[in-house]
Amino acid sequence: MYLIIATAAAFALLVWVGRQSRLGKIKPGPWIRQKRALIAVGAVAVAMAGVICVARGQYILASILVSIAFAMAGGARYRSEPRPAGAWTQAEIEAYRTLGLEVGADRRAIVKAWKQRMKAAHPDQGGSDALAAKLNAARDTLLKRR
Repeated sequence: MYLIIATAAAFALLVWVGRQSRLGKIKPGPWIRQKRALIAVGAVAVAMAGVICVARGQYILASILVSIAFAMAGGARYRSEPRPAGAWTQAEIEAYRTLGLEVGADRRAIVKAWKQRMKAAHPDQGGSDALAAKLNAARDTLLKRR
C-alpha cells in the first residue's frame, strides 16, 4: 500500500514540475528529460503492486492498478518532449510576420488575423493565389504548434 502512495505522490510531483516548467516558472533541467524513465519505473512499480493484489485475492484493486500501470507506460512511451515556451522556429516567426501579429499571439488572434487578411487576399475577391497560399501556410504553421 505504501508503494502505491509513494508512486502516486511521485507521479503527482512529476506532473506539477512539468506544468511549472511549461509555464516558465521553473527552468527545465536534466530531471525533466528523465521524466519518461521515472514514469516507466513508476509504471512497473504499480504493476508489481497489482500482481501482489492478485496474489492476495484483491482482483478489483489489481485490475485498477494494472490499468493505471498500462496508462502510465503508454503515456511515457508516446509523449513527445515539450519545447520551451519561448523557443520559436524561424518558420513560426515568419508566419507571425506574414499575418501581422506579434510573436506568441494566441489562437484566437491568429484566426482573426488570418480571416482579415484572407478577405482581401482571396482569389475570388481579386487577390493572388500565391498570397492566399502563403497566408494559409502561415495559419497552418501557427495552429499546428497549439
